[in-house]
Amino acid sequence: MSNQLGPDDRPRLRPYLAASPDSSQPGIHILHDQVRISDTRLSVGPIDLEILKRMGGKTSIREIQQQIQQELGQKLLLPLPRVLRFVEELESALFLDSPAFHSAIQAPVRKPSCIGCYEGHSKAFKEQMGELFARSGPPKPFDVASDHKLRGLIVPHMDYARGAATYAHAFHHLMGQTNAKIFVILATSHYSGHPISLTRKHFQSPLGIIPTDIGYVDRIAEHLGDWAFQDEVVAHFPEHSVELEAVLLHYLRPRENDFRIVPIVLGNIDKAMRSGQPGEKNAVLSKILKALRAAEAEANEPVCYLLSGDLAHIGPKFEDPVMLDKDRIVSSRGRDRLVLNHLVHGSANEFLTEIASEGNSRNICGVAPFWYGLKLMGEHPGSLIHYQQFIDPKWRESVSFASVAYPI
Repeated sequence: MSNQLGPDDRPRLRPYLAASPDSSQPGIHILHDQVRISDTRLSVGPIDLEILKRMGGKTSIREIQQQIQQELGQKLLLPLPRVLRFVEELESALFLDSPAFHSAIQAPVRKPSCIGCYEGHSKAFKEQMGELFARSGPPKPFDVASDHKLRGLIVPHMDYARGAATYAHAFHHLMGQTNAKIFVILATSHYSGHPISLTRKHFQSPLGIIPTDIGYVDRIAEHLGDWAFQDEVVAHFPEHSVELEAVLLHYLRPRENDFRIVPIVLGNIDKAMRSGQPGEKNAVLSKILKALRAAEAEANEPVCYLLSGDLAHIGPKFEDPVMLDKDRIVSSRGRDRLVLNHLVHGSANEFLTEIASEGNSRNICGVAPFWYGLKLMGEHPGSLIHYQQFIDPKWRESVSFASVAYPI
């Protein structure tokens, strides 16, 4: 389709769009992008929805106008220019399956999806991160460690405002314990159910571009094939669990080429967890683990793992059937201690068994990155750096998270 749309063009809506009712305007829906390639939120009325229903790539704009006009009869006029303008709005918003959309998908750099959680401009971002360290834990460590003594680190992916203290303690520890230039980020998937999703895209941050180690990604792909990129758009474009670790790392190590990331998004491993067998007995988990180990073995330089995951998510916000009150909070904190005991001891399958014993009823979202990470780090013991339990003042939710460090 050309950039200049005409009546005989046959527009097709692209994937990953959704229309949600606008609670403030009856009859109006908000069309938005579920994977955040586009930031546009477009208000659409009943006639716009009828236009959208016909945009499957087989019907021309002129035919769409004629079909809807026939249904409307004489009670309302729908001019062709009105339909054209709406379709052009969709094209400008990157809502059409068009060259502009495919160009955005294929761009070598992934744009941020979490602006708002952190400032988008470099000066404001630096001030925000400086405040995070100043008020929430140890002050910012300005110097990178002189050697590599850290195998990996469990880190939260809670928003910076509520997770500030744990972030500050975790990354302060990281800076003092490793000079590694490769950070493999094993992160929870919140949008894709695919077992593993890789990307070769670099990550944009307020301070510039965070390079992805494409060679490392390719080594993993040698073992897993294109299957590992099958759900890349859904898994990576809207995901915060990689971005929040990478951006904070960029703040602490802003020099060009000072580090590279390997962004890996991991789907849930519930089937393996509920099997009662060690996780590596599952064929898919075993295949992924083998690929990740092989890629690290060929790195020829120190690698540090960041295991991006949170602990419990309880309360009405998460459709928790158990009422959120003080007793529930205390009980969940006690269950967290049991979980953390296995994580600190580096016991991957015992950790999995513990989560299975409660049916993951508390929605612990770090199960996959924690299990894979412990296995990759050799199941050596670590030490608890920090623990937090956020409690919403209105009792709608409680989220807990922690940082655990694993020395070499």
